[in-house]
Amino acid sequence: MRWDALFDDLESQLQAMADTVQEGEIRERTRSEQSRLTLARRLLGQTGRPLGISTRGGRTLEGTLTNVGSEWIAVAVEGRSVIVPLASLHLLRGMGRGAGQPLSGVGARLGLGSALRGLSRDRAQVTLWTVSPSAGYTGIIHRVGADFIDVGTAGPDRDRHPAQGREVLTVPFASIDAVDAVGTAD
Repeated sequence: MRWDALFDDLESQLQAMADTVQEGEIRERTRSEQSRLTLARRLLGQTGRPLGISTRGGRTLEGTLTNVGSEWIAVAVEGRSVIVPLASLHLLRGMGRGAGQPLSGVGARLGLGSALRGLSRDRAQVTLWTVSPSAGYTGIIHRVGADFIDVGTAGPDRDRHPAQGREVLTVPFASIDAVDAVGTAD
């Protein structure tokens, strides 16, 4: 009987060590998987959720995440769609723990230029917010290049088409804090 108790004790010690090693492996694998998680994937898991967003330019937005691209997000805020480059995100509030599948195919290729080209094609009136100095410019996107946009500024008495005398601003993507598109919330 003494031997049975000794073997039972040794067996329970061995099982406890095996459990500790397995828990350590699980924690390490979890940390390793989390280290490969991108912000875009994390945001994909939040689509349809309300989020609080602070941008590098100092804007604070509260809205519902509607779309995620490889370089941008779209948020429905009070009847308008706001496009925010991922590079301009400063802080996010209200994120759940979920993550989406990695972007693939067409979705992976839809960069910031693709989202802005859609607004340009629709001739949507936008307010372009810049990072520094933080300022907003209202107008129509005339051209979207590989890493810049041209915005024709608009006043209340001007039409939506390019006109002589209208100021056209060229803005590098890196300077864009957010783009509000009036009347286009998803």
